[in-house]
Amino acid sequence: MSPAVRSRLFLALKVLGTIALVAFLLAKLPLREVEAAMSHPHWGWLLASLAVYAVSAVLGAWQWALILRGVGIDAGWGEIARLYHIGLFFNNFLPANIGGDAWKILDLGARDGRRAGVLGATMLDRLIGLAALTALACLGMGAAAVLHVPLPKVALLMLPIGVLLFAALAVLLSRRLGGLLVTIARRVGLARLAGPLTHFTDDLARVAPRIGWLNGIFGLSLGIQFLRLVTHLLAAWGLGFVISGQAALQLTVLIPLLALSLTLPISINGIGLRESVSAGLLTWAGLAAPQAVAMELAAYLVQVAFSLVGGVFLWRHRRPRTPAGK
Repeated sequence: MSPAVRSRLFLALKVLGTIALVAFLLAKLPLREVEAAMSHPHWGWLLASLAVYAVSAVLGAWQWALILRGVGIDAGWGEIARLYHIGLFFNNFLPANIGGDAWKILDLGARDGRRAGVLGATMLDRLIGLAALTALACLGMGAAAVLHVPLPKVALLMLPIGVLLFAALAVLLSRRLGGLLVTIARRVGLARLAGPLTHFTDDLARVAPRIGWLNGIFGLSLGIQFLRLVTHLLAAWGLGFVISGQAALQLTVLIPLLALSLTLPISINGIGLRESVSAGLLTWAGLAAPQAVAMELAAYLVQVAFSLVGGVFLWRHRRPRTPAGK
Protein backbone atom coordinates (compact mmCIF):
# COMPACT_ATOMS: atom_id res chain seq x y z
CA MET A 1 0.00 0.00 0.00
CA SER A 2 1.46 3.34 -1.07
CA PRO A 3 1.89 6.21 1.42
CA ALA A 4 -0.76 8.25 -0.43
CA VAL A 5 -3.30 5.43 -0.16
CA ARG A 6 -2.48 4.92 3.54
CA SER A 7 -2.92 8.64 4.16
CA ARG A 8 -6.35 8.68 2.48
CA LEU A 9 -7.42 5.55 4.34
CA PHE A 10 -6.33 7.04 7.66
CA LEU A 11 -8.24 10.25 6.91
CA ALA A 12 -11.34 8.26 5.96
CA LEU A 13 -11.15 6.36 9.26
CA LYS A 14 -10.87 9.64 11.16
CA VAL A 15 -13.91 11.01 9.32
CA LEU A 16 -15.88 7.90 10.27
CA GLY A 17 -14.65 8.19 13.85
CA THR A 18 -15.75 11.84 13.99
CA ILE A 19 -19.22 11.01 12.64
CA ALA A 20 -19.61 8.12 15.10
CA LEU A 21 -18.53 10.24 18.08
CA VAL A 22 -20.83 13.13 17.16
CA ALA A 23 -23.75 10.73 16.66
CA PHE A 24 -23.04 9.09 20.02
CA LEU A 25 -22.89 12.48 21.74
CA LEU A 26 -26.14 13.73 20.19
CA ALA A 27 -27.89 10.51 21.18
CA LYS A 28 -26.97 11.14 24.83
CA LEU A 29 -27.06 14.93 24.92
CA PRO A 30 -29.59 16.91 22.83
CA LEU A 31 -28.00 19.84 21.01
CA ARG A 32 -30.61 22.26 22.34
CA GLU A 33 -29.30 21.73 25.89
CA VAL A 34 -25.79 22.75 24.81
CA GLU A 35 -27.21 25.74 22.93
CA ALA A 36 -29.11 26.78 26.06
CA ALA A 37 -25.89 26.60 28.10
CA MET A 38 -24.24 28.99 25.62
CA SER A 39 -27.20 31.33 25.18
CA HIS A 40 -26.19 34.08 27.66
CA PRO A 41 -22.52 34.90 26.99
CA HIS A 42 -20.59 37.45 29.03
CA TRP A 43 -18.37 38.92 26.33
CA GLY A 44 -15.93 40.56 28.74
CA TRP A 45 -14.88 37.22 30.18
CA LEU A 46 -14.73 35.63 26.73
CA LEU A 47 -12.49 38.45 25.48
CA ALA A 48 -10.33 37.95 28.57
CA SER A 49 -10.09 34.25 27.65
CA LEU A 50 -8.97 35.23 24.15
CA ALA A 51 -6.39 37.66 25.55
CA VAL A 52 -4.93 35.08 27.95
CA TYR A 53 -4.72 32.51 25.16
CA ALA A 54 -2.99 35.11 22.96
CA VAL A 55 -0.35 35.67 25.66
CA SER A 56 0.17 31.91 25.95
CA ALA A 57 0.63 31.68 22.17
CA VAL A 58 3.25 34.44 22.11
CA LEU A 59 5.08 32.71 24.97
CA GLY A 60 4.75 29.41 23.08
CA ALA A 61 6.44 30.98 20.06
CA TRP A 62 9.19 32.27 22.37
CA GLN A 63 9.68 28.79 23.81
CA TRP A 64 10.07 27.33 20.31
CA ALA A 65 12.50 30.14 19.43
CA LEU A 66 14.63 29.39 22.52
CA ILE A 67 14.77 25.69 21.70
CA LEU A 68 15.66 26.42 18.07
CA ARG A 69 18.45 28.70 19.25
CA GLY A 70 19.56 25.99 21.66
CA VAL A 71 20.14 23.56 18.78
CA GLY A 72 21.96 26.25 16.79
CA ILE A 73 19.17 27.59 14.57
CA ASP A 74 18.97 31.37 15.02
CA ALA A 75 16.11 32.51 12.80
CA GLY A 76 14.69 35.97 13.43
CA TRP A 77 11.98 36.39 16.06
CA GLY A 78 9.50 37.76 13.51
CA GLU A 79 9.94 34.74 11.26
CA ILE A 80 9.61 32.27 14.13
CA ALA A 81 6.49 33.99 15.47
CA ARG A 82 4.96 34.00 11.98
CA LEU A 83 5.60 30.29 11.45
CA TYR A 84 4.36 29.42 14.95
CA HIS A 85 1.05 31.20 14.38
CA ILE A 86 0.65 29.66 10.93
CA GLY A 87 1.17 26.31 12.66
CA LEU A 88 -1.70 27.09 15.05
CA PHE A 89 -3.88 27.97 12.05
CA PHE A 90 -3.09 24.68 10.34
CA ASN A 91 -3.68 22.70 13.52
CA ASN A 92 -7.23 24.05 13.68
CA PHE A 93 -8.11 24.03 10.00
CA LEU A 94 -6.34 20.93 8.64
CA PRO A 95 -7.68 17.44 9.42
CA ALA A 96 -4.61 16.47 11.47
CA ASN A 97 -2.86 18.14 14.42
CA ILE A 98 0.52 17.34 12.91
CA GLY A 99 -0.18 19.74 10.02
CA GLY A 100 1.11 22.82 11.81
CA ASP A 101 4.32 21.14 12.92
CA ALA A 102 4.93 19.77 9.42
CA TRP A 103 4.57 23.27 7.95
CA LYS A 104 7.03 24.75 10.45
CA ILE A 105 9.59 22.00 9.86
CA LEU A 106 9.36 22.12 6.05
CA ASP A 107 9.32 25.91 5.78
CA LEU A 108 12.04 26.84 8.28
CA GLY A 109 14.06 23.69 7.60
CA ALA A 110 14.16 24.36 3.86
CA ARG A 111 15.37 27.93 4.30
CA ASP A 112 17.84 27.18 7.06
CA GLY A 113 19.08 23.99 5.43
CA ARG A 114 18.83 22.09 8.73
CA ARG A 115 15.51 20.29 8.57
CA ALA A 116 16.69 17.63 11.05
CA GLY A 117 17.50 20.34 13.59
CA VAL A 118 14.09 22.00 13.18
CA LEU A 119 12.43 18.58 13.52
CA GLY A 120 14.34 17.85 16.72
CA ALA A 121 13.57 21.27 18.21
CA THR A 122 9.88 20.93 17.35
CA MET A 123 9.65 17.44 18.84
CA LEU A 124 11.40 18.67 21.99
CA ASP A 125 9.02 21.64 22.17
CA ARG A 126 5.99 19.33 21.90
CA LEU A 127 7.24 16.86 24.50
CA ILE A 128 8.17 19.56 27.00
CA GLY A 129 4.71 21.09 26.61
CA LEU A 130 2.95 17.77 27.24
CA ALA A 131 5.24 17.00 30.18
CA ALA A 132 4.53 20.43 31.71
CA LEU A 133 0.77 19.96 31.28
CA THR A 134 1.01 16.55 32.95
CA ALA A 135 3.13 17.98 35.78
CA LEU A 136 0.48 20.65 36.45
CA ALA A 137 -2.18 17.94 36.62
CA CYS A 138 -0.06 15.89 39.04
CA LEU A 139 0.43 18.96 41.24
CA GLY A 140 -3.33 19.43 41.19
CA MET A 141 -3.80 15.79 42.17
CA GLY A 142 -1.47 16.27 45.12
CA ALA A 143 -3.34 19.36 46.28
CA ALA A 144 -6.67 17.55 45.85
CA ALA A 145 -5.42 14.65 47.98
CA VAL A 146 -4.33 17.01 50.77
CA LEU A 147 -7.62 18.92 50.68
CA HIS A 148 -9.75 15.78 50.26
CA VAL A 149 -11.20 16.99 46.96
CA PRO A 150 -12.71 14.06 44.99
CA LEU A 151 -11.35 13.08 41.59
CA PRO A 152 -12.22 10.19 39.26
CA LYS A 153 -9.92 7.17 39.41
CA VAL A 154 -9.03 7.70 35.75
CA ALA A 155 -7.08 10.79 36.88
CA LEU A 156 -4.42 8.42 38.23
CA LEU A 157 -3.45 7.78 34.60
CA MET A 158 -1.62 11.10 34.72
CA LEU A 159 1.11 9.51 36.85
CA PRO A 160 2.24 6.82 34.35
CA ILE A 161 1.69 9.25 31.48
CA GLY A 162 4.03 11.70 33.19
CA VAL A 163 6.67 9.00 33.68
CA LEU A 164 6.41 8.01 30.00
CA LEU A 165 6.72 11.61 28.81
CA PHE A 166 9.81 12.32 30.91
CA ALA A 167 11.30 9.01 29.76
CA ALA A 168 10.62 10.04 26.15
CA LEU A 169 12.43 13.34 26.79
CA ALA A 170 15.42 11.47 28.21
CA VAL A 171 15.48 9.16 25.19
CA LEU A 172 15.19 12.07 22.75
CA LEU A 173 18.17 13.82 24.35
CA SER A 174 20.31 10.67 24.61
CA ARG A 175 23.34 10.75 22.31
CA ARG A 176 23.96 7.05 22.99
CA LEU A 177 20.48 6.08 21.79
CA GLY A 178 20.90 8.32 18.77
CA GLY A 179 24.06 6.49 17.82
CA LEU A 180 22.25 3.17 18.26
CA LEU A 181 19.48 4.33 15.89
CA VAL A 182 22.06 5.28 13.27
CA THR A 183 23.72 1.84 13.58
CA ILE A 184 20.37 0.04 13.29
CA ALA A 185 19.41 2.11 10.23
CA ARG A 186 22.63 1.07 8.48
CA ARG A 187 22.27 -2.61 9.40
CA VAL A 188 18.70 -2.90 8.12
CA GLY A 189 19.53 -1.36 4.76
CA LEU A 190 18.37 2.20 5.50
CA ALA A 191 21.76 3.83 5.16
CA ARG A 192 20.15 6.88 3.51
CA LEU A 193 18.59 7.67 6.89
CA ALA A 194 21.90 7.49 8.72
CA GLY A 195 22.94 11.02 7.73
CA PRO A 196 19.69 12.76 8.78
CA LEU A 197 19.60 10.73 12.00
CA THR A 198 23.18 11.73 12.80
CA HIS A 199 22.34 15.42 12.25
CA PHE A 200 19.17 14.99 14.33
CA THR A 201 20.98 13.48 17.33
CA ASP A 202 23.94 15.87 17.06
CA ASP A 203 21.62 18.87 17.14
CA LEU A 204 19.75 17.64 20.22
CA ALA A 205 23.03 16.71 21.91
CA ARG A 206 23.80 20.45 22.05
CA VAL A 207 21.12 20.99 24.71
CA ALA A 208 21.30 17.66 26.61
CA PRO A 209 24.09 18.77 29.02
CA ARG A 210 22.45 22.17 29.69
CA ILE A 211 20.36 21.10 32.69
CA GLY A 212 19.77 24.63 33.95
CA TRP A 213 18.66 25.77 30.50
CA LEU A 214 16.30 22.80 30.15
CA ASN A 215 14.83 23.53 33.58
CA GLY A 216 14.24 27.13 32.51
CA ILE A 217 12.44 25.98 29.34
CA PHE A 218 10.33 23.61 31.43
CA GLY A 219 9.46 26.43 33.85
CA LEU A 220 8.39 28.61 30.91
CA SER A 221 6.28 25.74 29.61
CA LEU A 222 4.59 25.35 33.00
CA GLY A 223 3.59 29.01 32.78
CA ILE A 224 2.25 28.58 29.24
CA GLN A 225 0.18 25.53 30.17
CA PHE A 226 -1.16 27.30 33.27
CA LEU A 227 -2.35 30.19 31.11
CA ARG A 228 -4.10 27.72 28.81
CA LEU A 229 -5.88 26.20 31.81
CA VAL A 230 -6.96 29.71 32.80
CA THR A 231 -8.34 30.14 29.27
CA HIS A 232 -10.83 27.34 29.97
CA LEU A 233 -11.88 28.81 33.33
CA LEU A 234 -12.43 32.24 31.78
CA ALA A 235 -14.49 30.61 29.03
CA ALA A 236 -16.68 29.01 31.72
CA TRP A 237 -17.18 32.38 33.40
CA GLY A 238 -17.88 33.82 29.96
CA LEU A 239 -20.86 31.48 29.70
CA GLY A 240 -22.08 32.48 33.15
CA PHE A 241 -21.09 29.28 34.96
CA VAL A 242 -20.16 29.41 38.64
CA ILE A 243 -16.77 27.75 39.23
CA SER A 244 -15.93 27.27 42.91
CA GLY A 245 -12.40 26.95 44.23
CA GLN A 246 -12.85 23.18 44.56
CA ALA A 247 -14.15 22.92 40.99
CA ALA A 248 -11.20 24.99 39.71
CA LEU A 249 -8.79 22.58 41.42
CA GLN A 250 -10.59 19.59 39.92
CA LEU A 251 -10.47 21.18 36.46
CA THR A 252 -6.71 21.66 36.89
CA VAL A 253 -6.49 17.86 36.73
CA LEU A 254 -9.41 17.05 34.42
CA ILE A 255 -8.67 19.51 31.61
CA PRO A 256 -5.11 18.18 31.07
CA LEU A 257 -6.56 14.66 31.03
CA LEU A 258 -9.03 15.82 28.37
CA ALA A 259 -6.23 17.50 26.39
CA LEU A 260 -4.15 14.30 26.39
CA SER A 261 -7.16 12.29 25.20
CA LEU A 262 -7.34 14.61 22.18
CA THR A 263 -3.93 13.38 21.02
CA LEU A 264 -5.62 10.08 20.07
CA PRO A 265 -5.90 10.09 16.25
CA ILE A 266 -9.52 8.91 16.08
CA SER A 267 -11.31 12.07 14.96
CA ILE A 268 -10.67 15.19 12.91
CA ASN A 269 -9.15 17.88 15.14
CA GLY A 270 -10.76 16.26 18.19
CA ILE A 271 -14.30 17.03 16.97
CA GLY A 272 -16.74 14.73 18.75
CA LEU A 273 -14.02 13.30 20.98
CA ARG A 274 -13.58 16.59 22.85
CA GLU A 275 -17.30 16.90 23.52
CA SER A 276 -17.84 13.23 24.39
CA VAL A 277 -14.98 13.15 26.92
CA SER A 278 -16.04 16.52 28.37
CA ALA A 279 -19.60 15.31 28.96
CA GLY A 280 -18.37 12.35 30.99
CA LEU A 281 -15.26 13.76 32.68
CA LEU A 282 -15.83 17.39 33.57
CA THR A 283 -19.07 16.67 35.42
CA TRP A 284 -16.78 15.70 38.32
CA ALA A 285 -16.22 19.46 38.75
CA GLY A 286 -19.92 20.04 39.43
CA LEU A 287 -20.85 21.00 35.87
CA ALA A 288 -23.88 19.51 34.15
CA ALA A 289 -23.00 17.61 30.96
CA PRO A 290 -24.36 20.38 28.67
CA GLN A 291 -22.32 22.96 30.61
CA ALA A 292 -19.15 20.86 30.35
CA VAL A 293 -19.58 20.51 26.58
CA ALA A 294 -20.42 24.22 26.21
CA MET A 295 -17.34 25.26 28.21
CA GLU A 296 -15.01 23.20 26.06
CA LEU A 297 -16.69 24.38 22.86
CA ALA A 298 -16.23 27.98 23.99
CA ALA A 299 -12.56 27.40 24.87
CA TYR A 300 -12.02 25.68 21.52
CA LEU A 301 -13.69 28.53 19.62
CA VAL A 302 -11.44 31.01 21.45
CA GLN A 303 -8.41 29.07 20.19
CA VAL A 304 -9.84 28.86 16.67
CA ALA A 305 -10.55 32.60 16.65
CA PHE A 306 -6.99 33.44 17.71
CA SER A 307 -5.49 31.00 15.20
CA LEU A 308 -6.98 33.11 12.40
CA VAL A 309 -4.00 35.40 13.04
CA GLY A 310 -1.90 32.64 11.51
CA GLY A 311 -4.22 32.58 8.50
CA VAL A 312 -3.57 36.29 7.99
CA PHE A 313 0.19 35.69 8.19
CA LEU A 314 -0.11 32.89 5.64
CA TRP A 315 -2.20 35.03 3.27
CA ARG A 316 0.21 37.96 3.51
CA HIS A 317 3.16 35.68 2.88
CA ARG A 318 1.62 34.16 -0.24
CA ARG A 319 0.04 37.32 -1.64
CA PRO A 320 1.88 38.41 -4.79
CA ARG A 321 3.63 41.73 -4.48
CA THR A 322 2.58 44.57 -6.77
CA PRO A 323 5.49 45.77 -8.91
CA ALA A 324 6.73 49.23 -8.08
CA GLY A 325 5.02 51.97 -9.99
CA LYS A 326 1.79 50.05 -10.62
